[in-house]
Amino acid sequence: MPEKISLKYRVAGSVVQSFHDSPAFGRGIIGPIGSGKSVACCTEILQRAAAQRPGADGVRRTRWIVIRSTYGELRTATLKTWSDWCPFEIGKLTMDAPIVHRVQRDGLDMEVLFLALDREADQQKLLSVECTGAWVNEARLCPKPIIDTLVGRIGRFPSARDGGPSWSGVLLDSNAPDTESWLYRMSEIERPEGWEFFRQPGGLADAAENIANLPGGRDYYRRTLAAADPDWARVFVHNEFGFVVEGKPVYGSYRDSVHCSSVPLVANPALPLLIGVDFGLTPAAVIGQRLPDGRWQIIDEVVTDDCGTQRFGEALASYIAREYPRFAVEGWTDPAGAQRAQTDEKTCLEVIKAVTGWRWHPAPDNAIAMRLEAVKGCLNRLVDGVPGLLLSPKCATVRKGFMGGYHYRLVRSGSGALYDERPNKNSFSHPLDALGYLLSGGGEASVVLRRQQRGPRQQVAITDYPIFDR
Repeated sequence: MPEKISLKYRVAGSVVQSFHDSPAFGRGIIGPIGSGKSVACCTEILQRAAAQRPGADGVRRTRWIVIRSTYGELRTATLKTWSDWCPFEIGKLTMDAPIVHRVQRDGLDMEVLFLALDREADQQKLLSVECTGAWVNEARLCPKPIIDTLVGRIGRFPSARDGGPSWSGVLLDSNAPDTESWLYRMSEIERPEGWEFFRQPGGLADAAENIANLPGGRDYYRRTLAAADPDWARVFVHNEFGFVVEGKPVYGSYRDSVHCSSVPLVANPALPLLIGVDFGLTPAAVIGQRLPDGRWQIIDEVVTDDCGTQRFGEALASYIAREYPRFAVEGWTDPAGAQRAQTDEKTCLEVIKAVTGWRWHPAPDNAIAMRLEAVKGCLNRLVDGVPGLLLSPKCATVRKGFMGGYHYRLVRSGSGALYDERPNKNSFSHPLDALGYLLSGGGEASVVLRRQQRGPRQQVAITDYPIFDR
């Protein structure tokens, strides 16, 4: 272990300085790429750890948790930034789940846990960890329920009998989020008590921050803009709120001008409402109808940030009663919802049945390939010149998911671009999974299976659609 490593930190600008000066429990900093926001969070942790009151034995103990949306991003980006400011040669690095960097020297005992959200086991660890503080790297990619769970685990180390933490809180950094995301609402509209957000200037603004530390200075942003998509540049260079496709869209055959209605779709009172539901931390429902000619119209959605199954079922039943009174309702859910948890005798399927009183079934297949093929089959189908799936503009989250929010994450760029084999788990994956359960349960699974049996060159006729027995 080296005797001493000296790192000199220069604050990137006045907004970063205000971020450091704030005593708020929750602090978020939103800025363009290269603005120094992640480095600010790293150094904030180091400064707070050094300022911790020593215990009776003279040791300053703190425990921190660092979160990123995927394990790949955690390793290639977050850990790299952290190691630039707290080299792994200082202390002990354990590459486990979670990854732990522990520094014990010079009267300091700092433990930093690194967690990714694409591993269910790591998500569960949030329920038991007790920390001094946390940093959520690229928070716009993190589901809101994770933030809510995280807040309840902060300020619990060191324990009160050991003097408690001198400071505790949550640090967020992010590029500018979508205007319909939880981060936008939290930072711009419904800012909770005890939270402050700091928005840096765009990369080409006169007051742009961290310019001195960028390769080429301000030319860094000019070069970046040269070949950038305007929507991407608006978010990542100019730090303006917006929606950006960051990977390969799962449903590349979706065409907004073809598959999305120009006016809200009206439910046909002669037909039942059919609903698909995805459970989990952020349950979502997609509401549609299958027309007599086999076409689907996707009418509405109910998307939540943080909701248990019973509360979600109550909210969904209330919404249907208010917006679609006197309709018959039938639904399909994630088949995993029919399995009992170790902590509860009731399944999610049993709970939602009891709360709503509707007919619910597990979707016929939990394989992601079935959900994807069910949706793709409808997108690629024409019935008398009309698309086999028509989306109402009321389905804002599903629409953005189709347009690239639901995507395969880029793993390697360049001429040999490589993408993950499974769609990225994010705020769009839940409603799009719900849509997959709806379509596969509502008859498309049978169509997919028959198409697979006949081979890729065979066509499936509209008469192949099963008719519900009512």
